[in-house]
Amino acid sequence: MKSALFRKSRKEDRAGAGEITVELIAGGNQLTVAVAGRTTVDSSPHLRAVLLGLLRRGAPPVVVIDLSSLSHLDASGIATLLEALKAARERLVTLRLAGISGQARTLAEILHLDKVFRSCGSEVEFL
Repeated sequence: MKSALFRKSRKEDRAGAGEITVELIAGGNQLTVAVAGRTTVDSSPHLRAVLLGLLRRGAPPVVVIDLSSLSHLDASGIATLLEALKAARERLVTLRLAGISGQARTLAEILHLDKVFRSCGSEVEFL
């Protein structure tokens, strides 16, 4: 059975080269935000709106952002994740990134994203 929090939304990027899909999946005292597709300068505002809206409305104590189906991540996507981390920290919500692989993992490793998250009491899990 799907929770009332379950929601799926799609955002076509302006160039038409890809899209982002965001699903919210509730489970106990944690919420999983499953992100799929390409997070680019065109699609990251949609992800930002979903994440910040969720955190401002009152998120559960743990929010997991599952990036296992993400095929591309650029600097705007990283900025969105860092902005969500800041908002979560202000609201005492633990934010976890899970399933980072491929190109997204390479970028996250170069930027030491795991160290940034760890310093804020959160974590990054690579595949």
